[in-house]
Parts: sequence; structure tokens; C-alpha cells
Amino acid sequence: MGFLKKSRKQSGKDLYDKKIKPDLFEKDGNIHLLMLNSFSKFFNEEFGVETKYNEQIGTILNELQKDGYEIVDVKFDSLKNQGAFGEMEGFHTLIMYK
Repeated sequence: MGFLKKSRKQSGKDLYDKKIKPDLFEKDGNIHLLMLNSFSKFFNEEFGVETKYNEQIGTILNELQKDGYEIVDVKFDSLKNQGAFGEMEGFHTLIMYK
């Protein structure tokens, strides 16, 4: 596993443990929402897999499921020309869980 991949997965795990997990609703059968903001890889201009997004958001989805939450749906949108140099895309990811 490459350094960047390991680092991105760890950043997703850290975010989950420190910020997301403490704010999750109890498992009560209702559908709850989790909105996340993130960025694409720097200079993301090639056709291919968005590994940064997949590794970070994927880790959060995995952790939710490990903790017994059911993922109902995942939605996202993107904004172009984001970041300090306008070279990144901003992502909003809405995770619906119960």
C-alpha cells in the first residue's frame, strides 16, 4: 500500500473517530444524514479513478458499517475551481444512514 493511500485512509479514519462518531445518532430505525465536505486530488485533470475521494469517503462508509449502521444512500455534488489555486474540485457528500 502506497504512502499516500495509507495516509488518506488514515485521515478518513481519524475524521470518523474524532468528529463523526461522537455526533452520530443512535440506531433507532430512523434515517439520519451526514454531510461531508472534501476536495479532489490536486491537479485532477485526468480520466480515471478519484482515489483520494474513494479512500477517504470509502473509509468513513466502512467505519459506519463496522459500527452497525446501515447505509441507505450516498449522494454527492461537485464544485469546480476550488482550493487555493482553483485546481481542485470540491465535493459535498450526503450519507443517509440508519
